[in-house]
Amino acid sequence: MAAMNSGPSALAASGPHHEAGLMINHTIVFGDDDSVAADVAWLWINSHEWPGWRVEIIHAFTPASVKASTKRPELHEWTPDHPRRAFRDARFAGVVDLRIDEDPRVALSRQRGLLVVGHRGPGLAKALHLGSTEEWLLAHPPAPMLIARHGCRTQSALVCHDGSPHAWAAIRALHQLPWIESLNVTVLGVDDGRADVSSAVGEAAELLSGVGAYVIEDVCRGEPTNVLLEEIDRRGPDLVVMGTQGLTGLKRLTLGSTAGAIAHSTDHSLLLACADSDIELSPS
Repeated sequence: MAAMNSGPSALAASGPHHEAGLMINHTIVFGDDDSVAADVAWLWINSHEWPGWRVEIIHAFTPASVKASTKRPELHEWTPDHPRRAFRDARFAGVVDLRIDEDPRVALSRQRGLLVVGHRGPGLAKALHLGSTEEWLLAHPPAPMLIARHGCRTQSALVCHDGSPHAWAAIRALHQLPWIESLNVTVLGVDDGRADVSSAVGEAAELLSGVGAYVIEDVCRGEPTNVLLEEIDRRGPDLVVMGTQGLTGLKRLTLGSTAGAIAHSTDHSLLLACADSDIELSPS
């Protein structure tokens, strides 16, 4: 069932736990390691229109040796040998290349905006067997993060919604994308008997339809991870949207992570967000 348009008051009406971080700061932070995965992510970015959005291309290089210092490395403008070309139709407000001499995982985890990375880009971190930059960011989500698996324009999105603050953070991130009104969105809840997801699905559908998306609501029953993987495979969305808890260490090994399982088991692009992230607000 398609949700009805709810008007500009949808955000304010969506409850107190939805109020923080309502707007990302209209900046795309692109982690570029010159890999094929980064090429795909750059194509994905340029396949959409971003009027008024700025792109920061982050080139992070892990220093050969680390000197003891209380001063953190800083970003500075830089001209790479082979700079990325922005598509005219993407309508960026500006594009800047920035370099920082720091582990890519740490450098990207300190950025604010919509973080876009390629899937399993190699980078120095993986070569050192420390885990890929993508893996690190899944466990330490700094802001809304898009893992691009293809370079095509997004036409359909599947929102995985359990009513948690993390899921609402991901929905808010989707809500702020400048091309949201062109999307066909399915808001999917999985009823595993622990919470009433139907009302949360309805609220999210109302919010997204209020900015012009065509929205369908659906609720399934079963074990969330298995059901979501089956539905993603069956529906084949261009983009999967979901919250992530950012579990680490023993807790992550013991409890697992639905977002992590889906990230490892599907070839669809993912938009992830964590309620604990410090999302920078855009000017009113």
